[in-house]
Amino acid sequence: MRKVYLLFLVLLLLSISNVLQAQNRTVSGTVLDEKSQPLPGVTVQVKGSSAATVTDVNGKYAIKVTNLQNVVIGVSFVGYTYQSKTLKVGEKNADFNLVPITNNLDEVVVVGYGTQKKSTLTGSVATISPKDVQDIPGLNFLGTLVGQTPNLSVSENARPGQPTSSVTIRNPVTLNSNGGITTPLFIIDDVQRSEADFDLLDASEIESISILKDAEAAIYGVNGANGAIIVRTKKGRAGAPKISFSSQFGTSNAMQLPKYLTGAEMAKWSNAYTQTSVMSPTGALTGDSLKADGYDVLNNKLNTGWYTPDELAYFSNPANNQNWLKNYFHAADVEHENLNVSGGTDKATYFISGNFTNQNSNFSGLENYKWGLRANVETKPAKGLTIGVNLSFDYSYAKEFWMKYPSESLNNDVLILGEHLPWMPYSINGNPVYSIGNSSVANTIDLVNFPLLQSSNNFEQQPDYVTNFLAHVDYEIPGIKGLSAGFSFNDNINTAFSSQYGTAFTYYTYSGLGDNDHIPGGTIGTAKPISNGDDVTFSPDLVKSYQLDAKLNYQHSFGKNNISALALYEQTGNSGDGVVTSVGSPIIGALPNDNFATGAQTVNQANSIVYEYAFESFVQRLNYDYDGTYLLQLTGREDGTTYFAPGKRWGGFGQVSAGWVISNEPFFKAAAPWVDQLKVRGDWGLLGTSSVNKSAYEYFQQYNIGQGSSGGAVFAEGSRGNGITAAALPNPDATWDHKFETDYGVDAAFLKNRLAVTADYYWTHAYDMLAATSAATPLTVGNTAPVENYGSVNNFGTEVTITWRDHINQDWSYNITAFYNWSDDKDILVPQAAGIIGTAQDRDGKSDDGGVFGYESLGLIRTQAQANAIIASRAAEAGGASNVKIFGLVPAPGMINYADLDHNGIIGPSSTNAYADEKYLSNKANNHNGVGFNYGITYKSLSISVVTGLSWGGTGQLGSYDYGTYYSAHGDLQENRTALWNEGYWTPQTPNAKLPAPYYYADYSVTSNFWFINSFSWNISQANISYVIPGNWIKHVGLASARLFTQCTNVAYLVNPYPESYRAPGSAVNVYPQERTITLGINASF
Repeated sequence: MRKVYLLFLVLLLLSISNVLQAQNRTVSGTVLDEKSQPLPGVTVQVKGSSAATVTDVNGKYAIKVTNLQNVVIGVSFVGYTYQSKTLKVGEKNADFNLVPITNNLDEVVVVGYGTQKKSTLTGSVATISPKDVQDIPGLNFLGTLVGQTPNLSVSENARPGQPTSSVTIRNPVTLNSNGGITTPLFIIDDVQRSEADFDLLDASEIESISILKDAEAAIYGVNGANGAIIVRTKKGRAGAPKISFSSQFGTSNAMQLPKYLTGAEMAKWSNAYTQTSVMSPTGALTGDSLKADGYDVLNNKLNTGWYTPDELAYFSNPANNQNWLKNYFHAADVEHENLNVSGGTDKATYFISGNFTNQNSNFSGLENYKWGLRANVETKPAKGLTIGVNLSFDYSYAKEFWMKYPSESLNNDVLILGEHLPWMPYSINGNPVYSIGNSSVANTIDLVNFPLLQSSNNFEQQPDYVTNFLAHVDYEIPGIKGLSAGFSFNDNINTAFSSQYGTAFTYYTYSGLGDNDHIPGGTIGTAKPISNGDDVTFSPDLVKSYQLDAKLNYQHSFGKNNISALALYEQTGNSGDGVVTSVGSPIIGALPNDNFATGAQTVNQANSIVYEYAFESFVQRLNYDYDGTYLLQLTGREDGTTYFAPGKRWGGFGQVSAGWVISNEPFFKAAAPWVDQLKVRGDWGLLGTSSVNKSAYEYFQQYNIGQGSSGGAVFAEGSRGNGITAAALPNPDATWDHKFETDYGVDAAFLKNRLAVTADYYWTHAYDMLAATSAATPLTVGNTAPVENYGSVNNFGTEVTITWRDHINQDWSYNITAFYNWSDDKDILVPQAAGIIGTAQDRDGKSDDGGVFGYESLGLIRTQAQANAIIASRAAEAGGASNVKIFGLVPAPGMINYADLDHNGIIGPSSTNAYADEKYLSNKANNHNGVGFNYGITYKSLSISVVTGLSWGGTGQLGSYDYGTYYSAHGDLQENRTALWNEGYWTPQTPNAKLPAPYYYADYSVTSNFWFINSFSWNISQANISYVIPGNWIKHVGLASARLFTQCTNVAYLVNPYPESYRAPGSAVNVYPQERTITLGINASF
């Protein structure tokens, strides 16, 4: 009986087990992207259940679900539209083909201290996908954002190792010349960071990029008036470890080096200069005029500045001509690598990345590189509790040549090589010579012997170390659905160890060869030592900052009412300390260290860096929407800072914005079913700007310590000692600038979201702007006026973005984005000198860009008859023919004639008005209209994308470096001139030439419309070709995905308005040329 019972029990248990097994099933499938490539790391979840998993490297997943009822399997992945499938009882397979988010309606956008759905945004917020910039190599991350969105102006610095020149959003204005700031706020993971730190970012570690353009940045209060650029770095995702890497190599070289005259051309130009210089004041050839051999016709005396026929023949020989800039400016190697590892479980995730970028200078012997590490770890030790740590370390290094005179910069390196005479060697018989062949010149750019400087290891270098630690704790408070608390602390340490090493050189002179001693060579002269600083200088700096945040978040829905709220307390602090120390007389050939210097040591306390300041803030934000149709956002922030005096330290800022999604209305859906979204929005806010910068602590009386004008007695020159004098007057009432911002916008999508349009009009009123009023302060005050909250400026503009995305068939797809932006401003109240109030230069009530101010050209004086007629027409007003002058010169052939606006017969400043004959010559100096065309096309696995840009509306003009500067200290002409002069210049034999006579520098070097050119600009800034290797090709080597690509930046300028195309449109003659970078690379994961 017992055996029967046991057998019955076993059979019962087996039957129960079979029933239980029948109640569950395992659902499996594969998740692919839009190119049918496997997507690893995709979250797969059973709707209404906690059951979840992620796809493996092959995009496959398996998950247990109930078999007693239908289930919904949902898949989600960043950048792709959420998808779900309903499986009936017994069904065990669900495959998905995810498509990228194209309409952006459901896209989650990062804003200040949080995220919002793009469909419910009420402010002007642009987003840039990291994928669009991931292939662009470079030492500065901000430089990769060029052309990605309207009214984000990124002016690239072509010099490797140098920071981005300028970054602005909607062209803000500052009146504070003492440290005014127009750059936006830079936010990384909700922490305010410096622009330098932002440039160290690598695209491979970035999850999202948002641009706050309007009062949406009011949540940052005093620092938000110039907008904000917000980056979120990547986090780990649950799943098996995913490893991805990218490697690219290439070269970087000038798009175009400036063109200069050949040796023979320059010598002839110089002869024309010399010939004109000895002509009569009327410009006629006289007995002092020179013959072809350089001898004057009266005394038969050789002019020492003349290039004789034998010298011209020597200079005409190509073997005796060198393009020095081209000889020393070479293509530079570019390298970029990154490696990321991510993964984790439901309880803990991690993301670890490393990157390295090397972009050397185009001059041999210089280095520029950076590398970085990041580790982002999050754990969930308890229900509702998340603890995270984000640690990063970045190192950058830049090395340049060191020139004490005229001061080192890569711009000067380019200029001294370009202006160096083609026939003048840097050494003769192995002996370094003066680059201008003139030992009387001191401390000018022409004194530099570039190859000697390059080989001497005289350098300036700066290694920077940036360590950033961010920890955060977030907790979902039980009992109150949607309520959470968070705390974060960020600590940043930036250490720089700048150093300079300059020695002494020995230059030689030679007597010269040829009939007039202009051919290099001859008898060696006296050796002369030249000091290039002759010291070793160290400048260690330590900059520290911290940010502490404590916040409460609430998010809940009541029927169709959706509400979210934020309350946050923030505290930030910054401090810096540094010193400059140097030791003289380094031993040449020894290590560049103060241990190998024999001179005196000095510690320059006056140049040391010591500062400290702090902010304290209280932030509130409330968001409400009814059924995603009626939208409202309220923001408030109170900021306090130690910048200002007690009683002036606190200020309130805030924002109100609203929106109406018309396309959600039933009546609209019925009337316009082809409209997928139509939203109108408005934004109004009060913000501040941190243009205080160097004007901090203006409420303190500051002092100068020194001698003479720097402080102390001004008498007894030989024996006076140091003293103290008061600096500018203090201002205990100084506070920050204020700015009232408005924005009115429309967001629309049509034709199944293939067409998207965004349009904005903005208007801002800045007031209480910190400005120096010294120009309007009379001398009787006896001191420099303080910086005051004085100025007021309006800024306004429009921007429109239109995007079309579509596919032709299964293999072909394309996208086109066009955007237009225009902006301008109006000065309401700005500091001005009393002498210009009421004149054409008075800016009150006018745009800050009133055009180019200068002299109105009436064309070249080509003949003596024309010169005589000008003198006769102005003689009465000038009080006699002898008084008629153009910039102190008697009107003569070869000069530019200008309009005599004050009718006194004299062109130039008068005794009572420095601008008597000047006026605004154009409506605008700068281009205020901009258009971008970004387009891409994909065929199966092959993709091509291009970024182009156009601008117009301003005034192009040539400047002093275009037609050549003149240094009177030389006593002769020693710098080569640009090929602009090949347009033809006036001589007695060529009276109809385009350009003036070379001699009349005082006449043609003034700002005038004679040198105007077209300002229209059209360029291709980026081009990318990539190919996704099919999965069945790479699965055998263990790769989940692989992509080959080639990237080109600064592809081409399609319009060049410069005569003879002697320079590139994007690079002035005296700056480092714009670089074209071409790289090949691979991106893969496994």
